Amino acid sequence: MKLTKHVSVAAASLALTVAAVNAKPAEAASIKFLGQEAGNLNKYNYGVFADSPNEKLGGLSSLTLSQLSGVTEVNAPPAFAVVQNTIDTVFLLIGSSQTASANKEFTNLRFSVLSSFTKPGPVRFAVVNSINASGIVNGDTTGPVNVPEPMTVGGSLLAVGFAAWMKRKKAELAAKA
Repeated sequence: MKLTKHVSVAAASLALTVAAVNAKPAEAASIKFLGQEAGNLNKYNYGVFADSPNEKLGGLSSLTLSQLSGVTEVNAPPAFAVVQNTIDTVFLLIGSSQTASANKEFTNLRFSVLSSFTKPGPVRFAVVNSINASGIVNGDTTGPVNVPEPMTVGGSLLAVGFAAWMKRKKAELAAKA
C-alpha cells in the first residue's frame, strides 16, 4: 500500500513539473502613462504596451483604469468597441485583435482621459486578455487624483488652532469664576 501511495505522489509530481516547464507565460499588456498634454494639464494620455514578445490582445479584451478623480471624458480611437467612464473609473473594450512586440506600444490603442483635476498621482490598471484566461495583469500607473489645495489645508489647521485656543480661554474663564 505504501509503495502505491509513493508511486502516485511521484507521478503527480512529474506531471506537474512537465506542465510547469511546458506552460506558456501569461499573455497580457500594460497601460502606461504617456504624460499630460502640453497646454492642457487636464488631459492625461495613455498607451497600451506589450509585456511579452509577439503579444496578441484578442477582440473583447478589456482595459480598466480605476482610482481616478474627476473624469469628465475619454477620447479613444475606433479600435475600441466600448468606452465607458464614471468619475473614478474608465473601462475600454477592444473591438478586434491587436498585436505588438515586447515592450512596444500597440498601434491604435492610445487614449486620453480628461479630468477636472490637473495633479497626477498613482492609479490602478487592469488588462484582461480575451484570448488567454490567465492573461490578467494588474498594476499601477499615473492619472488624475484629487489633492487638497494648500489653502484648504491651511484653513483646516487654522480652524483646529482656533478651536484649541477657544477651549483654553473657556477653561481659564471657568477657573476664574
